[in-house]
Amino acid sequence: MNAPLWLKFQIHQFLWAFGYRTFRFPGAIYVYLTFRCNLQCSYCDNGSGRKFPDLSAVELSPAEWEKILQGMIRYSDVLLLSGGEPLVYPHTLEVIRIARRIGFKFISLNTNGLLLGDEITEAVDALIVSLDSLDREKSDKMWNRQGATDHVIKTIERLSRRRNPSLMVNSVILPDNIEDVEAVLNFCGRNGIAFSAGPALEKTYAVKGLRRNAKYRDLMEKILAAKMAGQRIAATVDYLKAVAKFRPFKCHPLLVWRIKPDGELVFPCSRKNSGAGNLIQNADPVQLFQMASGGNFFEVNCGENCPLSCYMDTSYMIQRPLGLLREGLYRLRTFSHGHRLIY
Repeated sequence: MNAPLWLKFQIHQFLWAFGYRTFRFPGAIYVYLTFRCNLQCSYCDNGSGRKFPDLSAVELSPAEWEKILQGMIRYSDVLLLSGGEPLVYPHTLEVIRIARRIGFKFISLNTNGLLLGDEITEAVDALIVSLDSLDREKSDKMWNRQGATDHVIKTIERLSRRRNPSLMVNSVILPDNIEDVEAVLNFCGRNGIAFSAGPALEKTYAVKGLRRNAKYRDLMEKILAAKMAGQRIAATVDYLKAVAKFRPFKCHPLLVWRIKPDGELVFPCSRKNSGAGNLIQNADPVQLFQMASGGNFFEVNCGENCPLSCYMDTSYMIQRPLGLLREGLYRLRTFSHGHRLIY
């Protein structure tokens, strides 16, 4: 059901109040166009301890993505493109144009920015660009590519001067780049760029050295303080408070549907590396989810509580309605008219 996003959240909140999770009413469709990447980040982990670029996966053609997206538009008109590095996939622009023609109203691209050109920039509604440090030498070493950081910083500065698309910078927090992430936070504040950050993961847990790390907690408090002071921070207050202490939470991983490069529909979440079935072989996502879950509702009992904002924060949004209302008021006050960001 492609209902308005606010109505979908209310439906999930109502069901949650009675102890039910459903895969129906997704807020967005998240597509991994490829697992390949032009970087080899030291912290890259797909949930099983392997790096995304080391994964082998068949990549669909634009015609095959068109078939899948024609089925997805019935359930959500929000499309989030990612990877790997999605711009390594040679047909990203064509897929974006196909999605527009089909009827997707909001398209976001998650990229490292190294291959970002004007055509892609002008074709999407929002860009999420990765930046973990302003220290060129240190960041290049983390990314295993000399000169990459300087290129990305210049790209971000250029994009920040544009009204469209909306721009967000995302940082991955490691024990040895905590001060660097704070510098990126301040850089974004000075330039009016939306900012997000979250802990690096090893499989489904925060990397060693972050738990009980006073510097990490201090950083999260500074991010929260920046948000309360009016800086554009793309995470809720509830998430920032919880992830600072790695509090356990009840996960609802199917508020967003995810599709792998070969057309596999992710179930229950991307960190478990399992799926409900392939959408090329069976184009009905609801049927695939029903077969995987045994009905219209599902249980999540992994007990691992991976602190990814795309799972943890969205779960809080349906479990804490007042927190979601507070976030909505914050964005109305803080984000300029026309600034479109879904995260």
